[in-house]
Order: sequence, then structure tokens, then C-alpha cells
Amino acid sequence: MKMEYDIIVCGGGMSGLSLSFRAIQSGVWANKSILIIDKSDKSINDRTWCFWENSLSPFEEIIFRKWVDMCFFSVDNKSLLLDTGDYSYNMIRSIDFYNYTLDYLKSQPNVTITNESIISMNSIVNGCEVVTDSNKYQSEYVFNSIYKKPKLEEKHTYLLQHFKGVIIESNDLGLDTKQIYLMDFRTSQENGNTFFYVLPTSETTALVEYTLFSDKLLPKEVYDQRIEEYIREVLRVNDYKIIESEFGVIPMTDYSFVRTTGNIINLGTIGGDTRGSTGYTFTNTQKTITKIINSYQENGKPHYKEEHISTKHKLYDSTLLKVLADGKYQGHQLFTDMFSSVKATDILAFLDGESSLKQDFKVIKSLIPQYFIKPFFRSWLNR
Repeated sequence: MKMEYDIIVCGGGMSGLSLSFRAIQSGVWANKSILIIDKSDKSINDRTWCFWENSLSPFEEIIFRKWVDMCFFSVDNKSLLLDTGDYSYNMIRSIDFYNYTLDYLKSQPNVTITNESIISMNSIVNGCEVVTDSNKYQSEYVFNSIYKKPKLEEKHTYLLQHFKGVIIESNDLGLDTKQIYLMDFRTSQENGNTFFYVLPTSETTALVEYTLFSDKLLPKEVYDQRIEEYIREVLRVNDYKIIESEFGVIPMTDYSFVRTTGNIINLGTIGGDTRGSTGYTFTNTQKTITKIINSYQENGKPHYKEEHISTKHKLYDSTLLKVLADGKYQGHQLFTDMFSSVKATDILAFLDGESSLKQDFKVIKSLIPQYFIKPFFRSWLNR
């Protein structure tokens, strides 16, 4: 196996495989020698990516389920049917994504895929160097998506979005297969901003996910206990079995991640593609990849000038994150106020970083202003 490549992709997860797949399909990497490094062979269904969109996804072909009807439940059992307009909520299973992208990439003569653990990566004269547990490689560019918690200053807010999801199977499910529960706060709020998320995948199966925004993880048994309580007491399903499960942790922070260091370009969470206030990453990563491809097409290089998450929306993210971390305006009340007063299309555009000033004003007007004044000015000063 050779040791020098035009491009090395460090991390063969969603970000690295999305970039490799789309860049080759677009033609910008057609004549590049590419090495993809990941410690895993991506042979199991280890996670689920969900996202809302009002246009076609680059991975439309492998969307497992798509819904247009969404429902919100407050902690006191108030239900809201959300008018989502042109938006749909999409679900991609990781195993489908891995198989789809890797089957294509393995068929490309200019692509090499290896399973190794990465020890270090550095910019060097005229390129980059990547050291693994078994080899040393060099390339002109490195695209990195391996997350490492940054060194935070006191001014930064850092919460964890942690979740456990189970796919349950039951003949007594009784859910509307065309409707999802986007946020269901009918669960204990003692551990922070906590909600469930229910995606029916058939008449007898559904993904039930317990999600928290807080500064620390819970004991494993607490996730299991809350999920069982919710299924039995809220969904009113007693006879069911768990056929799959997943656990994940996503950082929610207003830390400014570095996109590039020399010829190392960061993608995904390490590149700042995770929205600080929501934890959503999939769509933002695809937007970054579009910018990289466009830059290659325009000048033959991956570097671009303007990030797709604007300064305005980064300020909103930081402010909302500080309010959630402070806890005085409880998350369940904040989101209930928002969804009760504002059209879902405006909220989704706001949370997706695509909102106009008019839409921003509608969202801001729906919330209790006294909780936002100090966090806003702290976020403004810390930019």
C-alpha cells in the first residue's frame, strides 16, 4: 500500500463518507488519489440520523422514512399539531448510509479504504502528515471529522445532548404512521431539559428516544427506566419488545471550532457543523460539503471564505444555549411558548439557520424577554 495521496479523509463516518461520495460524484476528486481511514469497518447499524428539510437531500435515495405530520406535547399534556409547510422530517439508518456510500467508494479505482486508528495529524511543508497505529501517510490535504473536546474558556457554554433510543415492536402500538412526536415533554424534568421523540416506522414498530440537554450523563439504568415508564404510561403499550437500541452524546456549545489549520480541513462537529442550540449536524455538514465542492469547481482548492452558519445565527445559538444552561427559563416552557405562538415553518427555519429577520422577530417575540437579556449581551461580548 502506498504512503502518499492527494487527499486523506480521517474518519469514515457520516461526514467523511458524505464528502468522499459527493466530491467524487461531482467530479472534483475524479483524478485525485484518496485514502479514507477509520478504525471501524462500518458493518453495523450503530446510529440514526434525522433532519428536517424543505428540499431534496443529497441522500434522498436512502431515506428510510419521511414524515410531514409532526406533533408537539407540553409537560402538562397540551398537544399541538404542527403545520410544517414544505418541510419533511427524514430518517436515515446508518447501515443504509454506510452500505450505499462504501459500495460506491470501493468501486472507485482512485480510492483506498483502510481500518486503522489515527494517532496524529499535522500540517507540514507543502501538505499534511497522518500517523496511525501502523503507518505514516502524507497528502496535500486532510479532511478530518474525528471529534476531540476543545479546551474551553470560562466564557464558553458547554452542554451535552445525550440520548438513548430504542426501536420497539408491538402489535398494540396504535400510533399514526404518518405522524411523529417531534418533542414530547411528558416525562420528568428533574435532570434538565428532557423530552421524548417518537418516530413510527411501521404499524408495529417505532423509534422511541429519550433525550436530555444537561451538563452530565445519567446512570445507564435511568435511561432504561424512563423509556419503560414512557412506553407504558404515555404510549400505553405494555406488550412490546426492544429490537434495536442506540446511545449517543452530542456536544452543544458556543465554542468557535476551527475549520482549517493549514491544509487540514475539519468537518462535522469538530468543524463547527453541529448547531450549538439543537445538536443537529447532518444538514449542516451537507451544506459545508456543498461549499467545499463549489470551491473546488471555482478555483481547484477546498478553502472557502464564508461559513453557512451566519454570525447572526451563531449569536442566537449562543444566547439560547446560555438560557438553557442557566435553567431559570426551563426548556420545556421555552419550547412550549415557542411552538404555541409561532408557525412551525418559521421555527424550523430559525433552528436551521435559514430564517429571515421577520421570522427571527416572530420567534423572539414568543419568548419571555427577561431571561434573554443577560445571556444575549454575554454572547455578544464573547463573540
